[in-house]
Amino acid sequence: MLAIGFFVVALIYSAVGFGGGSTYIALLALSDHPAEVIPLIALPCNIAVVSVGSYLAVHRRDFDWRLSVPFFLASVPMAFVGGLIPLDATLYFLLLGLSLAIAGVSLIVRTAPDGATTLGARGWGLASVIGGGLGLLSGMVGIGGGIFLAPILHHLRWASSKTIAALCGFFILINSLSGLAGQILKTGTDSAISGLYEAIPLLIAVVIGGVVGGRFVIEGVANQRVAQLTGLLVLLVGLRILWAWSSYPQV
Repeated sequence: MLAIGFFVVALIYSAVGFGGGSTYIALLALSDHPAEVIPLIALPCNIAVVSVGSYLAVHRRDFDWRLSVPFFLASVPMAFVGGLIPLDATLYFLLLGLSLAIAGVSLIVRTAPDGATTLGARGWGLASVIGGGLGLLSGMVGIGGGIFLAPILHHLRWASSKTIAALCGFFILINSLSGLAGQILKTGTDSAISGLYEAIPLLIAVVIGGVVGGRFVIEGVANQRVAQLTGLLVLLVGLRILWAWSSYPQV
């Protein structure tokens, strides 16, 4: 059942430029997986889905390196640092629940970037701040960060919908790789191997879902509606995790 859920998530998220990491983590958390294992399962699944989407974005010439580089330069080292930060289960699920709830609201209220403007030189500094902050959070929680970045870029009218989707796909990919490296160093090789072994059937499911979804990219109004429905799902799951967190006896 978990593999089926991962397949559906990959299918939907890949069609709007995401990897699905936030929902993979939510499904694992609601399935009572240990906090230290969750990122080791979710991040490889994220990497698998966005690798397909990133290849297709380059093939379709939707990706713009000039706009993307400042986000990457700041986010990659910060995602690695975030992956190294030790978090106990209580703090991890609090941070995860808050992150998902905020991301869900952002997706629900996001605006379409019609009439996008280029921020030029000012954009490099702002992009570095945004990329670094989201990279750190992503590494700590164990996701790629695209679900946070996309609403921000849409609100700022940073670029067209296709360009934002391609940028976020690569952002998720490199942050997931960097965050996974930090998580492996933090938890140790044995835990990493155990997590990857458990992720094999889930990886197969998300690769199939990612390939299918990535071939049918949803654009325009439909993209907006899917993003809002995704945001509602993420918000509900975030609130569910926060509700569970509030009942922990140690809090």
